[in-house]
Amino acid sequence: MEYQNRLQGRDPLMGLPSGFRSYVKQRKDMESARLSGNGLPNYAFAMDYELRKKLDSIPQLYSLGKKICGTVASRYMQMYNREALLVGPDQFPEVYQIGCDCAKRLGIGIPNIYIINDQTLNAYTYAMDDVEPIIVVHSGLYERFTLGELRCVIGHECGHIHNQHGVYNMLAQLLLVGGLAAAGGALSAQILQLLTMSSQVALSAWSRAAEVTCDRAGMICCEQEEDAYQVNAKLMYGAALGEHTVNLEALRRQLEMQMGNMARLDELLASHPSSVRRIVAEMEFAECEVFYRWRPELKKPGQVMRSRQETDERCRRFVDVMKKG
Repeated sequence: MEYQNRLQGRDPLMGLPSGFRSYVKQRKDMESARLSGNGLPNYAFAMDYELRKKLDSIPQLYSLGKKICGTVASRYMQMYNREALLVGPDQFPEVYQIGCDCAKRLGIGIPNIYIINDQTLNAYTYAMDDVEPIIVVHSGLYERFTLGELRCVIGHECGHIHNQHGVYNMLAQLLLVGGLAAAGGALSAQILQLLTMSSQVALSAWSRAAEVTCDRAGMICCEQEEDAYQVNAKLMYGAALGEHTVNLEALRRQLEMQMGNMARLDELLASHPSSVRRIVAEMEFAECEVFYRWRPELKKPGQVMRSRQETDERCRRFVDVMKKG
């Protein structure tokens, strides 16, 4: 009892080297500085949070979605264990190391990464509360992307985990990307009845905003921001014609044409922004002071620096398909 009394109120770090105490405080301060007021990472796109709250207000959407997604995620995990290759220290170690590096930089657990035989340029994440998160990379993407670009892709997918996108992200994949059959049975019918057209538009808008958030996570994990631009450019031209340098100013002009045309409304039910929109939004984040809080070593002399609020407003103009250029 006397010993316990002596311990009461005692600093648990007392007696440890002062250098270690300073390190712990520095880490806590850094982690706190990297969170926004809503508890999400400070790099998250404001529209992501705003639209997610609107989805939360749709009765039963989250709870029903969680039931569907938990079932589907478990089924997919079994399928990938059967049909895909799980990377590790002795299996595609360069990909495993990228996963470790991205997870460490963002401060999440190391996800399982699978490579599956599929020539489409794609990667995606399944991350539920009660299912260990997995990242799936298609072989076509692995073959055509450099390791630097692959780092951006895996960092992007880690961003879904870091920002707790799990349920709504999987719902978007099931309902918007064409994987609804995987859900199966009565739950599929229930959620179809639940989602009115306006709800589907809301889910699509959130999904596009969430992709911007995760593109930022990919940039934070990358070796150079140009790799992030190249990732989305390759999604447009297929990466089958050799290495090309993306003309960023030409892309801006291409986006202005896209935004000024009523055909932009074709994107209302798209789960991802067009690649041109994503690249321009990444270019905006490359001039945001938040990016350099995470990656100060990438700051260039004379670098333009904008606040997160100004960056988000500029990105909103490019990402919101309802806005005309």
